[in-house]
Amino acid sequence: MTHSVGANQEEGPPAPRDASAAVTKAGWVGVVVNRSSGKGSGPRLVERLADALGDYQLGAKIAWTPAERKAMVARADGDPSCRCLVVVGGDGTVSALVNEKLSVPLTVLRAGTENLAAQHFELRGNPRWLAHTIATGKAVPVDLGRANGRRFILMTGFGFDGDVVTRHHDMRTSRTGAIRTTHRAAYVEPILRSSLSYRFPEITARIEDPGAEETLVGTTVFVFNLPRYALGLPFAPDASQDDGFLDLVVFRDPGPLQALYYLWKVVIGTHLDHPGVYHRRVRRVNLTASGTVPVQLDGDPAGYLLPVAVANSAVPSHSTSGLTAATTRDHWTIEAVPGAVQVLVAETPASGVNGVALASERGFR
Repeated sequence: MTHSVGANQEEGPPAPRDASAAVTKAGWVGVVVNRSSGKGSGPRLVERLADALGDYQLGAKIAWTPAERKAMVARADGDPSCRCLVVVGGDGTVSALVNEKLSVPLTVLRAGTENLAAQHFELRGNPRWLAHTIATGKAVPVDLGRANGRRFILMTGFGFDGDVVTRHHDMRTSRTGAIRTTHRAAYVEPILRSSLSYRFPEITARIEDPGAEETLVGTTVFVFNLPRYALGLPFAPDASQDDGFLDLVVFRDPGPLQALYYLWKVVIGTHLDHPGVYHRRVRRVNLTASGTVPVQLDGDPAGYLLPVAVANSAVPSHSTSGLTAATTRDHWTIEAVPGAVQVLVAETPASGVNGVALASERGFR
């Protein structure tokens, strides 16, 4: 991967004229790739990124598989010459990397369907621009959420949302286990199927913060770390990446028509004023349910919340998702993990983070 990329081929900051113009010391960048993201464009983006990093005296080491990713994280944690790890993929790949508990900063080259994390941090899909950001940018601390031990950077959803995500994942998984590329229109069929068959069991959310204990009951529950959801829907518009809290949003009433009504309220930005919608900022919440509830984390299926004392046989037969003891249980505990990762961002974002200010100072630091 040594061919050059001319300025007329893609927009972005100019490459340094020579080594002395580079603002970083020689080092390396780990690149974690999801081959199927962005309609399979990952390998091409990796080549262009590696070429652009070379202009800043930064080498690129590539991880194509989960095993290679794990080995790269271990190597980076003990190597001060590693500038950062780059995700070339979508939100699922970002989520997989944060679960490796890395200690070096991460950043994202947008290549997936939604790219919500990249959107939030104003990171682009332009390899030359990202190489410049890696060389000149800065790392900011970011909280994570943790659900039954698994970390998430965006949000987790329980109920109708989780059912749609699980059905969509099962539809794009081949008989051999390979994951096909996807697009927004691919959600239409799972939404219709969920609307016809999901039963909306009751979910009880027990907030366990000392001095702020409370019990809320609903049928669809979200817990947000960042204020991002598919299609730009503002479920938790004031969620902050560095305040040590998660934003809990509970929709009380069941049924597909009620879900559609709630969705309309979200679109127009008035759902948090509705008496059937509860919003709390929490550090820790425990969920139980009266029936089997599908769960999603960062847009991928994450198992099920089962009714108390019901065995794994209660998992819906349509699911082919892998299940473990941690992801299929009769209770889920979700908690904030303050400052768990660092994200490498541009030195001067246009508007904080897409207009959503940091808790610390209304901008990056």
